[in-house]
Amino acid sequence: MEPRQENDVTPIRMGWEQAAPRYREGLGIHLGEIAGRLADLLSPLPPFPVLDLACGPGTVLSALRPKSGFPEAVGCDFSLRMVEFARKTAAGCFGVVADQDFLPFAPESFGTVVSSMGTIFSRDPASQIQTISRILKPGGRYGFSAWGRPEETALGAVSRKVIDNWPYAYKGQIPPLESPYSAGRSAWFEHHGRTAGLTVDRVVSDRIVFRFPDTVAAAKALVGTGRFSLLMAGEGREKELLEQAMEAFAPHRNPATGKVELENRYHLFVLVRQA
Repeated sequence: MEPRQENDVTPIRMGWEQAAPRYREGLGIHLGEIAGRLADLLSPLPPFPVLDLACGPGTVLSALRPKSGFPEAVGCDFSLRMVEFARKTAAGCFGVVADQDFLPFAPESFGTVVSSMGTIFSRDPASQIQTISRILKPGGRYGFSAWGRPEETALGAVSRKVIDNWPYAYKGQIPPLESPYSAGRSAWFEHHGRTAGLTVDRVVSDRIVFRFPDTVAAAKALVGTGRFSLLMAGEGREKELLEQAMEAFAPHRNPATGKVELENRYHLFVLVRQA
């Protein structure tokens, strides 16, 4: 696979550029709980630079700073608008616009690499683990989160239903929420971590319940992501997509209150680069 050029704007990248403001105010807020748990596992941080990979609006950096502080931090994302949001959210951090599978950083640049529901979208996760190990200092830690298996993630089921029922053609491939990490601690994970020179420190599994006041709010949060911007393809179909998403959320609606709740399993991973 050839490295991407700076002017190579893929549909999914453009989708996240368009969705960045809605994601920051929608689903990104709900994911703050997972970012906080990840920050707890990694704190206190060593006195070396921190990289938030596929940083989105900077939720993890924001959670890390009050817990331990850090001398230097970098938010990296392929969306310029996301990087701009991260710099505002985690004041003082640097911003780098780069594809997470083609990172521009020198070996042993960081004491900590962190990613909340970001690196799960790597197109080559085995290779990415090698790269992250390379840019970590000896003894440095890599902490990230991942969704559980398809049958364990209600939000993922809703997402798949909307995508599968969308009647229009669209460009690009919508990345799934599931990844090789969805099984938690596995033979695949152990093997590739060890091959990259990383030792598994801990794997923690938990559940998060997304709560929305009604199906309208739930649909807006879901549609406000780059994955669903692909479906609209700039054709002004947001109203239709919202209606379809509302219908998909209906089975999770409490008929007495109108509130929507979806339980999702996720995993937190911490690996340490061998000295």
